[in-house]
Amino acid sequence: MSLSAVYFSYLVFATSLVAGQQPYSTKLETELRDYLFTDYDALQRPNQTVGTKVTLNLLTVNSLDIKEQQLSISGYFYMLWSDSRLVWASNTTYGNIRFLFSNENYMWRPAIIVENSVSDMSVISDENTLMRINSDGSAVWTPGGIYETHCDCDVTYYPLDTQTCSVVLSTWAYTANEISLSLGSPVVDTTYFSENGEWQLLSVSGQETSTTRESQSFSRLKFTLTLRRRPLFHILNTILPVAVMATLIVMVFKLPPESGERIGMSLTALLAYAVYLTLIADNIPKTSVSASVLSTYLAIIFCLSALTVILTIVVLDLYFNIEGDDVPAWLNRITHHVMVKFSCWKGITCCSGRNRVTPNDEDKGLSSSRMILKLNVSDVAKLRGKEAANESPEKKSKLSLDTTFSDDNTIPEYSWKEIALIMDKCLLYIFMILVFLATTITFIILGANY
Repeated sequence: MSLSAVYFSYLVFATSLVAGQQPYSTKLETELRDYLFTDYDALQRPNQTVGTKVTLNLLTVNSLDIKEQQLSISGYFYMLWSDSRLVWASNTTYGNIRFLFSNENYMWRPAIIVENSVSDMSVISDENTLMRINSDGSAVWTPGGIYETHCDCDVTYYPLDTQTCSVVLSTWAYTANEISLSLGSPVVDTTYFSENGEWQLLSVSGQETSTTRESQSFSRLKFTLTLRRRPLFHILNTILPVAVMATLIVMVFKLPPESGERIGMSLTALLAYAVYLTLIADNIPKTSVSASVLSTYLAIIFCLSALTVILTIVVLDLYFNIEGDDVPAWLNRITHHVMVKFSCWKGITCCSGRNRVTPNDEDKGLSSSRMILKLNVSDVAKLRGKEAANESPEKKSKLSLDTTFSDDNTIPEYSWKEIALIMDKCLLYIFMILVFLATTITFIILGANY
């Protein structure tokens, strides 16, 4: 053996003798446990006020059920506190043992509950999870599990919604003067976090508060998770079909009345929206606190679809007017002054494009009636020229030529079919505008808040 090796062995031996430390052995740890736990009572808290730091280690978001308003996560809590009865760092006999393991059956632990739990309100407990006790008296405990908590969900922007949920911890039995909870660093550890397919984790935060129960103050921690729904699934399966179906109620008025399918098509659109309203109602909570923008949009389109059925029946009744009654004058006026202008109607009515020539009542004995000649403007001019050449000046002064056009003063006499077709075109434009505005406003609101 070389001189340096002998010197090194001597130095190690001499140092151990000076320090009075013994190498680790199971016997030595048994002696240490006897030394620490002989008079130890697990029901006695270690200090006047036990400061406990807590970190939430988030592993995954299992689900967020907005209908039941429940959040389910998997993870564990990292709890750190100090127990002055478990300090042996200054004892040179056990200096080589830096830490021990124990469980909740043998040592004190803070009594903490998940305050907003929906599945279990008992104190967090796990005797299979060991506690790590360091030589300076600090204890680390990491109980894990699946935690289901209540989450107040806002369905206003469903299905492009962002939800803020929390996990609330509070001391049980021990007041704030006996156990003081504080946030660890980091507040929420996402080192080993696995993404959820439906929800994206946007941010995490923590807050130290207190709560009062039976006039006693208890320490409280609130871990907040902000989750945003991934949009692709709902865009393809909810939003896009709803937007496409909205065009069906518009196209009902484009379908010819003779097709015989208008009522069937309008009822199909009505039933389709009724089904989608039911599907969305099954996925959102039954609460009146907030209303979904999408549900409101579907309700509007549903009402428009129901109105489409009624108006389609009215139009078909006008188009196939079996009784053959004359068109009332007021309906002619409304059609001519309102519906024709609004719909930019290009059709030719029974009197459109015709001029009316009415001779004077004194002319050739036609004293009580008007004679309407089917003449165009050029024919009227020629006729007037011939009459002016053959008749006397007195006779010419008595002749009254009334050349009125359907665009100006004369109201054409529309048939029932023409009124129905003009009404169809008006309703097509009206419903096109209403559906476009409702759809655009809805998608702008949903997109702006995503």
